[in-house]
Amino acid sequence: MLSADQGDQGPFWTRPIPVGQEELCPSVLDEIDFNGGRAGFRGYVLQIFDAPGARPSGILEIALNREQRRACGVYECEASGTASRREHAVLTTDPVWFAASTPQEAANVLFQTLVDRAADL
Repeated sequence: MLSADQGDQGPFWTRPIPVGQEELCPSVLDEIDFNGGRAGFRGYVLQIFDAPGARPSGILEIALNREQRRACGVYECEASGTASRREHAVLTTDPVWFAASTPQEAANVLFQTLVDRAADL
């Protein structure tokens, strides 16, 4: 796993895993459709962990267009207290656009952008 700060404290995340566009959440797909279409975009997901050995605390979903050096992504997590309930609630940030040329750079930039905007969420 990789870490935002490469230290012994979290958060940590997996390497970007390629996925088909159809596996990305609807808000990311709608966003890239609205901004020029899906051509050239590839999907990636990463699991985020708050501590080594812990359950994933959320995921990053990223659509990356390497040629255009731009990406769109969201953070998703399960709502607190829903793990044992019948209802399964998933919280998702609004899609964020940013510049990136590799899946790992996209993950790093998206994570930092979300941290920087945390007070606004």
